[in-house]
Amino acid sequence: MKQVHLTYILFLVWIVSSCQNDITIDNIQDIPKVTKEDKSYANVFSILDGHWKGDFLIFEDQNPVPKEQLELQHISLSSIQKRQLKQINSIKVEQVYSSETPYFQKVTITDFYPDSGQKIVSKGVNKIQNGQMWCVVRKPDETVIHSGNTEGDNTIIWERNEKTPQKIEYFKETVSDRFYEIIGWGYYQNDNPSKSPKLWFYAKYEKQ
Repeated sequence: MKQVHLTYILFLVWIVSSCQNDITIDNIQDIPKVTKEDKSYANVFSILDGHWKGDFLIFEDQNPVPKEQLELQHISLSSIQKRQLKQINSIKVEQVYSSETPYFQKVTITDFYPDSGQKIVSKGVNKIQNGQMWCVVRKPDETVIHSGNTEGDNTIIWERNEKTPQKIEYFKETVSDRFYEIIGWGYYQNDNPSKSPKLWFYAKYEKQ
């Protein structure tokens, strides 16, 4: 009987382990099993932990140039200032990050649009899964997934490249003790990806 009982326990452990490995990337509820490939990413998201507030600014490039003329992987606030882009929107943003493990961090994002008075609350996670950094945000109308990597100790780079419909994005998050800055760009719908990105964005949040 003891042998049967032990076999049953081992079977249950195998089932649970298999289920953890089958967690889909868009799952923001369940914490994936940590693998050997994940170990090097321990605490990579901890720089974001806390409560942040600030303005998220959206700009439009009204004079696109061939993409080859820009260094789209090396961007900063001066990238926007030099291009003399037109600001088309401003969103007041509140983000609260909380790491549950060194590999899994929850976030709540509240976007407030002053012009319309609309408030949108989204839930998401930053997580390490299958040896890769992921940011998954569940908005009221869609789930947005970015894959990531790091640049130094204080910058995370996020990207997505979806074809139908077209959604190509690249942005950097750089965190200091008091501030959290975002700079990036995106191509959407009928934008021409051979030209400079039509939409750019910049945000600076202060720790509360």
